[in-house]
Amino acid sequence: MSTGTILARLERLPMSRPQYGILFAGGLGHLFEALDIVIIGFMLPHLKAEFGLDNVQIGLIGGAAPVGMIVGAILAGLVGDRFGRKRVMLYALLLFCAASIALAFANGFAFILVVRVIGGLGAGAEAAIVSPYISEFATGHNRGRFVSGVTLFFSLGNVAAAVLGSLVVPLDGGWRIAAVICGLPVLVLLWWRRSLPESPRWLLSQGRVAEADAVVTRLEERVIAARRGAALPPVPPAQVVAPAAPAVSWSPLQVWRGGLARVSVATWLGSFVFLFAFFGFFTWMPSLFLEIGVDPGVAAIYSFFLFVAQPIGYLTAIAVSDRFERRTLLVMFFGFAALASLALGVVPRDSIALLLIGMALSICITCISGIVFPYCSEVYPTAIRATGAGLASTAGNAGGLTAPVVIGLAFGSIGFGGVFAVMAALLAAGALVIRLFGPRVTGKTLEQVFADETARPATPSTLEGSAS
Repeated sequence: MSTGTILARLERLPMSRPQYGILFAGGLGHLFEALDIVIIGFMLPHLKAEFGLDNVQIGLIGGAAPVGMIVGAILAGLVGDRFGRKRVMLYALLLFCAASIALAFANGFAFILVVRVIGGLGAGAEAAIVSPYISEFATGHNRGRFVSGVTLFFSLGNVAAAVLGSLVVPLDGGWRIAAVICGLPVLVLLWWRRSLPESPRWLLSQGRVAEADAVVTRLEERVIAARRGAALPPVPPAQVVAPAAPAVSWSPLQVWRGGLARVSVATWLGSFVFLFAFFGFFTWMPSLFLEIGVDPGVAAIYSFFLFVAQPIGYLTAIAVSDRFERRTLLVMFFGFAALASLALGVVPRDSIALLLIGMALSICITCISGIVFPYCSEVYPTAIRATGAGLASTAGNAGGLTAPVVIGLAFGSIGFGGVFAVMAALLAAGALVIRLFGPRVTGKTLEQVFADETARPATPSTLEGSAS
């Protein structure tokens, strides 16, 4: 059977329980990743007291996982394109699980630092591989909301971390109990993921047509069973088969070759700006409320509402990501976030508008989150999709890692208004980059996205047309 026919069979499948099971298995990994990132903030004071750590050591522990995530994202992409998505998803989760449980047995600074780096490797690999994997089971008409659904699990992980951090960590030895609680459920998810199929699109990219055909056949059978025997839609004409992608190699430079340079400019800079804004805003805003004179009790309430607003952004992204062109939505939400950031910097400090504009910025940033991750997983060809998404994730992690430091230093010299003016400029730059260099993706199969991008001549007129 031809590659185009197998793709056509995959594209015509209605969304049902089998696909949602794949989504749920991927999303739970993101939940545990968010849980790990957030709960360490609740643990740090207890680690400091129990082991007599100084502020430098606490800072290193806090930054260990993000550093590991940068390395993990790069490796996940390169390995995932060579050896398959499923294998990386399993080993990344295994690393993460082992590090979470091992933390409960920590006996000092060096041990904690090592397991946090190892956990970061697993979390970074998990974050980089899940969206490409899930996107390869979706169709051109539902891929946006299907992959955006994964990002909603981040906010659920934040909620779980807040509950554990508030109720369990303060107990005697509670941080050790919380570490075990974070790790043990991952074992169940590992068992579940063993039964997931390999991506049929990746199998086709490797020339393993018979295996891809078997995966799609099994998926068809499960969809029919889930629909209580209802017949599937007829197979449409064979789908577009993308032009030959760059050969898989261990070089990250492949995402800059074969007409992909403009795509990488859009995904790298867009991801960097987004996560700079995300971590800069949500990490510093509770402290900045206090720095500008907001009453501590009011500041705590305001901070709570900023986080409560996050799911609104994710749900909005899910609702609109297939109704409108995703490139246009990214430009729009980056632009709205820039305006909200500017307004936040000049609004009176003693007015309710400070909270309302802060919530608007929170919603805009999480709207971007719900769209940018799917976008980065659909603009590269299958043969190097994981590498492309992994490197975009790495660029984003670099932004997230530097934002708290940069904002902390900048606040002392340019103040609250200056910080948000700079953030607004960065967000506006993100909108411009996506508009100029980002491909159009909505309603297209993954193969059509790459075929259209490589067919476009790199001329000034084309650059202008791509912004429309």
